[in-house]
Amino acid sequence: MKIQWLGHASFRIETKGKIIYIDPYVLPKNSPLADMILITHDHFDHLDIGKIGEIRKPGTIFIGNEKTARSFREITVVDYWKTKDFNGIKVTAVPGYNPNKKFHQKGDVSGFVLESEGKRIYHAGDTDLIPEMNRLENIDVALLPIGGTYTMDMGEAIEAALIIRPGTVIPMHYNTIQGTEANPEEFRKMLQGRSDIVMETAYGKSIEV
Repeated sequence: MKIQWLGHASFRIETKGKIIYIDPYVLPKNSPLADMILITHDHFDHLDIGKIGEIRKPGTIFIGNEKTARSFREITVVDYWKTKDFNGIKVTAVPGYNPNKKFHQKGDVSGFVLESEGKRIYHAGDTDLIPEMNRLENIDVALLPIGGTYTMDMGEAIEAALIIRPGTVIPMHYNTIQGTEANPEEFRKMLQGRSDIVMETAYGKSIEV
């Protein structure tokens, strides 16, 4: 399985000969067409209809929650803690929200656990540190926001990583929108100071897991 961070909360994953995107808001030109697109929520920087149009093809599968499906009706809804199997690629939806902020209420955001080739990838979506993260098990790679304001900041993301205990963390949702400024190298040092979890940026290159 290969994972590449495209910027913001956007990722491209290659597995079993399939191309999967998560929140394709940042999208390089001439990106390969998508077999599956996961959309965490309906905000403009996650659900970008124009960018989706650049990579969709006949048969592309769209996955999200009920609220997001109101804005994009082609979505296959996966409820929290439910799993759907798409020809051996399993997608589980999990909660994401801000407990003490107005930006993302309970039910607005879906994180996803993508399971394929014996690996489990967790994309947190726009969320703060929440108790539901304690239910996540056997995560190989965690894609965690670190930019603060709308999501976890670096300190909270460290705590989330220590709860989830993945082998690798890829930080996201930083330095794109005002109020999300963060230094990934500082995050790396903070993480190394408290765990043996590896941090990768995965920007401009794919990492294999």
